[in-house]
Amino acid sequence: MSTLYVETNSESADDLYDKRIIYRSRISKEPYNNIVDFNFAEKFFYGRVSRHYVPIIIKGNEKTKRFSSSAAAVDNLSAMNFVVDAFEKLAQQFRKCAATGKIHTSDPYLSNLVVHKAYTDPKKLYDEHLTSRINFVVSRFKNERIRVQDFDEFILKLIPLLEEMKIRTIPFTEPAFVKSRYCPINASGLVVEIADLDPTNDDDKINKFLNSKNWAFYVNACNSYGFMVDRFIPWRLVADIGSQDMIKEYASKYGIDHTNKVFRYNYKTVHAAYFLKFRYYMLNLYNKIKVKDYTVQEQCDGRTVNKIITPQTYTKYKFDNLYSELYFLKLYFKIRFMEEESKFEPSERKNLIDDCLQLYSSQNLGVALKNFERILNKPFDYNGSLSYYYKYTNVRRELDISNT
Repeated sequence: MSTLYVETNSESADDLYDKRIIYRSRISKEPYNNIVDFNFAEKFFYGRVSRHYVPIIIKGNEKTKRFSSSAAAVDNLSAMNFVVDAFEKLAQQFRKCAATGKIHTSDPYLSNLVVHKAYTDPKKLYDEHLTSRINFVVSRFKNERIRVQDFDEFILKLIPLLEEMKIRTIPFTEPAFVKSRYCPINASGLVVEIADLDPTNDDDKINKFLNSKNWAFYVNACNSYGFMVDRFIPWRLVADIGSQDMIKEYASKYGIDHTNKVFRYNYKTVHAAYFLKFRYYMLNLYNKIKVKDYTVQEQCDGRTVNKIITPQTYTKYKFDNLYSELYFLKLYFKIRFMEEESKFEPSERKNLIDDCLQLYSSQNLGVALKNFERILNKPFDYNGSLSYYYKYTNVRRELDISNT
């Protein structure tokens, strides 16, 4: 076992804490601007939110491209089209330098760059996540014998349960999922991983990457081709969509000559398509928790009698007529507030919902959802945002001054 760096999370809590600090100290000394901490503040959302911090995903498969067989360890790996082009040029450069003796050819990872992981479809990830959340809800209703006779009663009993499920950290809706730790940065299509190593093993990071004779060449070459290197997963390359090298040399081939166009042409917001399915996700959940019938006891003429309740069954036509789009818009707003780390006071929440419902009535659903998500997702003063750190630092400074 390494005396300095973590090899496995099964080590003691004290060892994990001390060794993680040592790794952080070591990596922080690297003199390269393109080594980036993607766990810090807004960088955590990189490639998964718009410039308004609204959750986004790639528009479609036509925006992605497969890596050539010579560049990938397994078949069918893909990423954003211009990211694939940039990486394959970078890999070609490594092969040339290895052939001419400019870099050490014995390095298992940093002499011949090979893709081991890349784009991960966030929709598939969300489907798996939603299934686990639905199963959890169904088991709670079943185990606690929670009975409902119709959809209205189901929602009344579901909301407190969602609060118990801590959906702020384990999201329920797709927009919240895309921003969460359950959705990796690979879902952005901007990521290429050149090793299939354990990201918790700091000893491998040091010995196989930072101590490599090719390390300096690797980081500098990544920078010249428009890639950042993940500080805590050094085999992870992330395309820098603010880099002129990435935009001019590679993205421009696809009609993208500015960072704003990366968002405009290649991504779409999550909430628009998700909301159209939201009502049927909820109906499906209702149908899963609904029992065939159940018995309740009632008082009748001074005596207790058993009454059999048969829960309401809904056809799609009946359900759509009973529960309007407006009904689900209000429900969506309520659940989304539960998921986000917002600093809205109850009165502010009410005002935002009322304003967005007014937009729905006076304009349309798209405008209402767009404005709600933009305001809800603003990171200012949220725990972990840059403004939070700046504000906290200033408050601490004022307190230190006042205590002197």
